[in-house]
Amino acid sequence: MNSRYLRLVAIAFASAAVAFGVFALGSLMAWRPFPYPEGADELQWQMIWTWHILGEKGAQFVLLPVLGFVAARLHRPSWRAGVATAVAAGLLFQGIAIGVYLVRFGLDAYHSYHTFWGTLSCTVFLAGLFGFFAVWRQYRAEKNGPTMQSSELPPAGAAGSRSP
Repeated sequence: MNSRYLRLVAIAFASAAVAFGVFALGSLMAWRPFPYPEGADELQWQMIWTWHILGEKGAQFVLLPVLGFVAARLHRPSWRAGVATAVAAGLLFQGIAIGVYLVRFGLDAYHSYHTFWGTLSCTVFLAGLFGFFAVWRQYRAEKNGPTMQSSELPPAGAAGSRSP
């Protein structure tokens, strides 16, 4: 495997692992102040569960753009590599999150509250967009190329000028 791609995957994985650690810590801390109440009926339990799931999804949608931006800034030999690193980090983050969710709660709970393709498409969009924002100046510099200022142009009629 080419070392460029290995570096991209390594940076994406490290970024995703750190982001998931932050996410898991935040999720754990959110369960502490809002536990299941004593003597609650099934409806109250379901409402608390739903609010926690919505809070975790909201936190993911805040964390994904940050992850995409940071991952793209960490690895940007070109603007394309920066965006690819951002998308790879986002997909790895969601892969870790989905895997942990499946281990904790099972496939039935995942299908009740999440859509796999919707999650992945939002991940690619958010991580790619904010990854592109991170490498915007590099993209503009590559697209525009070196520009000559009017003071650097050769005088008309001089040797090497292209004017007739």
